[in-house]
Amino acid sequence: MASPSLQAVSEGGGGTYTASTEEEEEADNHICSQEPGDRLPALQNANRRRTPSGPDGEEDGPEALPLQERTVLALDDPQLKESQVSCKTKKLISQDVENEENTSPSEEDRLSSATYSVSRPSSTPHPPTSVCPVHDSTRYRLSTAGTSDAPFSGSPRSMAAENQLMCCDICTAPYNNPKVLPCLHTFCEQCLISYTPAESLTLTCPVCRQQSILPKEGVSGLQSNTWVQGVMDSLGSAPSLTCGDCQGTTTSQCQECHTYLCSACAATHTQDSGSECHSLVSVQDVDLCNASNGFQEDSTTLYCPSHQGQTLRFYCRDCETAICSSCTDIEHCTHTTLRLSDAMEEQKFAMQQLIERVTMQLPCVKEGICDIQDIWRNLEEHRAEAEKEIRTCFESLNELLAKRQTALINTLNTVVSLKQKTLAEQKGELEAWVTGVESGCELMEKALNHSAAMEVVLVKKQLGERLMDLADVKLLPAPRENSHLKFSVGNIDPLRTALVHVGEIQSNSAVAHQTIATGESLKHVAAGRQSIVTVVTRDYHGEKADAGSADIKATIVRASSPKDPALGQSEVKEGIVCEPQVLDLHNGTYELAFTLPCEGMYHINILLYGTHIKGSPFKVVAVMEEDSASSDRGVPNPKLGRQTSHSTQITTRTSKASRASRRPLSHRSSCSRRTNPIEDDLVLKVGRRGRNRGEFVNPQGIAFSSIKDGRLAVADSNNQCVQVFTLSGECKLRFGVRGRNVGQLQRPTGVSVLPNGHYVVADYENKWVSIFEPSGKYVRRLGHGKLLGPKGVTVDNNGHIIVVDNKASCVCIFQQSGKLVTKFGNRGTDPYQFAGPHFVAVNSLGQIVVTDFHNHCVKVFNSEGDFLFTFGTSGEGNGQFNAPTGVAVDERDNIIVADWGNSRIQVFDSQGSFSSYVNTLADPLYGPQGLTLSPDGHVVVADSGNHCFKVYKYLED
Repeated sequence: MASPSLQAVSEGGGGTYTASTEEEEEADNHICSQEPGDRLPALQNANRRRTPSGPDGEEDGPEALPLQERTVLALDDPQLKESQVSCKTKKLISQDVENEENTSPSEEDRLSSATYSVSRPSSTPHPPTSVCPVHDSTRYRLSTAGTSDAPFSGSPRSMAAENQLMCCDICTAPYNNPKVLPCLHTFCEQCLISYTPAESLTLTCPVCRQQSILPKEGVSGLQSNTWVQGVMDSLGSAPSLTCGDCQGTTTSQCQECHTYLCSACAATHTQDSGSECHSLVSVQDVDLCNASNGFQEDSTTLYCPSHQGQTLRFYCRDCETAICSSCTDIEHCTHTTLRLSDAMEEQKFAMQQLIERVTMQLPCVKEGICDIQDIWRNLEEHRAEAEKEIRTCFESLNELLAKRQTALINTLNTVVSLKQKTLAEQKGELEAWVTGVESGCELMEKALNHSAAMEVVLVKKQLGERLMDLADVKLLPAPRENSHLKFSVGNIDPLRTALVHVGEIQSNSAVAHQTIATGESLKHVAAGRQSIVTVVTRDYHGEKADAGSADIKATIVRASSPKDPALGQSEVKEGIVCEPQVLDLHNGTYELAFTLPCEGMYHINILLYGTHIKGSPFKVVAVMEEDSASSDRGVPNPKLGRQTSHSTQITTRTSKASRASRRPLSHRSSCSRRTNPIEDDLVLKVGRRGRNRGEFVNPQGIAFSSIKDGRLAVADSNNQCVQVFTLSGECKLRFGVRGRNVGQLQRPTGVSVLPNGHYVVADYENKWVSIFEPSGKYVRRLGHGKLLGPKGVTVDNNGHIIVVDNKASCVCIFQQSGKLVTKFGNRGTDPYQFAGPHFVAVNSLGQIVVTDFHNHCVKVFNSEGDFLFTFGTSGEGNGQFNAPTGVAVDERDNIIVADWGNSRIQVFDSQGSFSSYVNTLADPLYGPQGLTLSPDGHVVVADSGNHCFKVYKYLED
């Protein structure tokens, strides 16, 4: 049935040639083994053997074409149509076609057709793919070569799908020269030409809107969809067929003659001699059979469009296209070529890998689609709930307004009724008096004019007494009521303003995969101390969200690592340790406050709308702060020897590189004055990390005292003491004993100096303020029972002690006796509210300047606590803050602010306008806290992260 050779037969009968498969393979192997420059002789020999010729040796005319093309020309020849080609003629042509189809092409031809025109599916089972469990398994299925569930199976449903697949989405007609776009959607060439704007360099897919760049040839240069064209050819997508004998409507086809016949001719055909044994099949069955056979076999041979009669046997790697043997020595002679069968295997493997790579992403994308659908559904539910709440709110307001309206109308009617009743009573009285007077006078006149003298005397007594009574009645004719009645609206401007601002729609575009968390507490935290993590919400563009109200939840769990990680054991997460408190700053930023109970490894889970933010869960390590072996600071450790002021050693920095290192932790103090003002403004650096005298662990508050030629008092927070230095950096005094009793210090954070030289120390954990003599002797305490967590402290011009209560988010003003003078502020984001205030200072006008840590600004109040103005916003630019802490005011009322999160010091004028920075680049700050000013105009800062304090120049004239 399958011939080992491919015949080319000319109808003229002038010549025939048969090329064996073995000869073709030998020639192909020889060509592939040649170098690109040596291919011409082999190519010429192959062409001589493969090129069929007519009787005169010419290659022109239809005889030189493949038999299929000659058959189509014969069927489409108008002369044949006009002469009513007889059944026998068509039978002869169809037999030639059948012989051509039964001739088995070479293996290379089959592979060429299968690869170049995208082979049709076979009965190979569909490979299993992982799909999203929440989606229908039939959705988004990719059809791969070799699947048995092809879109056509011969059923009416598959025929409908076939018609849909074979029709252009633009013109809805069968494809005419189908062109495939990079997005794999196919359209007619002419439809794409009409759809694409003139001189356009790009083309947007009408279906998926994907934009692609047109080749330089335009739409005609797009790749043809040979698979669709081949399917259409195999399905007989040709014009409607008519009966071969009478041109009537076709109803059946002869399987032997391959002739379409009408009903009458079909009956005659089976009775003619020579065709009485032929079988007829209905046209519908023929279409189904052709469709089925078309997807099981592929006998299409593709010929080179540039070289007539040459089959596409090779593949050019450089051009990524199928070529013939002539192309290998002409257009592609310098390119890398290989046999089409080998290229097919490579391309098949590459495509299979690409399919696997894409399908691996399907579950994630499907989950994303499911998440989008869930958010869409939740959004609709939330919209319905919000709309219901809005309607309920305004219905209740309408009810209140209606009730008020009814009450006012009822009051109006009552007032009118009372007035009318009074007027009616008065009117009745006056009308009765008038009637009595008129009737009496009339009767008296009649008696005088018409009665005898005796009757007049008798009537006078009776009528006179009556008129006398009426005359004696004291009636006021003036109305007892007035007509004043109107509706006074009153001052409803606040009500209008309130109604305008009734409710608000809270929303933001924050997404979890762009939201970040920042802060040192994401790495190392101190066990038993409160830590802060800042969460910055961002939209899907990565831009910071400018609105709050996001649903942020956080949990902290303890994690214990396995002893032998080499065994492949994973970390074991224990139960929830705590849930951090979330503070919404209403600007897209949130503060998470938490305290870890003990040392160990923890996981911080931060979720935005139920989804982990970027980097979550975060692994943090909690460590205990170093504590002294004795709570008595007056007893030195014998292993350390005798402590003197020389513990604060003097060193100099030797290289610029070391000065520029990131936030260095110096091991020795620098107490030498700087002489080079170009590198930075640093004048003096004192202290290092340690428990000894002159050493610090997290210094916070700092204050200047004018006693004894000037002293600098530093609140050494984690060493639970206060240390006093000279202006040259020598430690002269250290006082304070760790504890929670009166006179002891648990966590000193702020320090100031009274006019008499006494030190005022704010103790955060003891929740009071202690006063010590210049010698360090305890005097008294104040604020006990009134403070929740005092942080900063200062003394105003009247000697009052101003304390910033960090936990209560307020400011308290005390007399030195401990009496509370005033208190202002509460927690919130309004201008007069605080969110974790830290330190305080007073200017020459008595105005109180407070740093608002979590609101990232500085607020100014008058001496009575009335809000004046605020300055600063969250950020890193000039005049912006990232959690401001220390503050000081100089003699010109300039405001100097320690920008804790940005590790810098900024200078502002008295109105809050930015002036400059303090240059700290050479020896960077690391979490600056308290600030104070020295007599020579230098600013002194407690550098808590570097465990020292530094003195800088600023605003030099």
